[in-house]
Amino acid sequence: MSILTDVDIRDYFEKENPLMIKPFSEECLTPVGYDLRAGGKYVTTDDGRQIELHECMKVTIFPKQTALISTLEKVSMPKDRSISALIVSKVSKVSKGLSHVATTIDADWSGNLIIALTNHSSEKIEICHGESFCTVVFFKNLTPSIKPCEKKDGRPDVFFKDLSKKATEALKKKQYTEKSFFYKSFIAPLIVVFGLMFAYLNFADNGYMITGIVTASVAISQLYHSSLIIKYKK
Repeated sequence: MSILTDVDIRDYFEKENPLMIKPFSEECLTPVGYDLRAGGKYVTTDDGRQIELHECMKVTIFPKQTALISTLEKVSMPKDRSISALIVSKVSKVSKGLSHVATTIDADWSGNLIIALTNHSSEKIEICHGESFCTVVFFKNLTPSIKPCEKKDGRPDVFFKDLSKKATEALKKKQYTEKSFFYKSFIAPLIVVFGLMFAYLNFADNGYMITGIVTASVAISQLYHSSLIIKYKK
């Protein structure tokens, strides 16, 4: 197995069983690979919506958020399965806080590629339409593969739908949790109010009892509120 240089990659464009990268950009061709650009659809874990990435648009990945980004290029491997490929990270992106990329392209793959990126930094990271964000390195196979590729073109939609579903479920759960916390937070002051009412209705002439019951009510209210915050912060 050997790595294809820029010369080898160009040669493969002209072969009987060609390697195809469309749309191709000479600027993206590297000495030992090709820089893939962002394009097509993308989806993030916090949003869950599939968004078409058009020109002048950008993908915004917030801290701790994961995004699935489609490549602008469609890569079609030679039909004789003579080469395979590995997609790797760009140092410039990893240095900003994006996760490493390491995934393979099967010998008979044809289609756009989906790249998962997680923002491990404390700042938002943006990737513009047409911006290169990972590199594909091609290898000459010692022997053409026999086993067919299980990930057919169109599989990207499956990944997008799966992440969209999970993100939507997570968003609904978050909204339910916030609503539940909002309503339950009213219980704390009600404890004090009911304690005060109970004290005045039953011990109107006993200042010590009223003070004791109100003090206990406030303590219980604070304890309840603290436990509520701890529960919903998990």
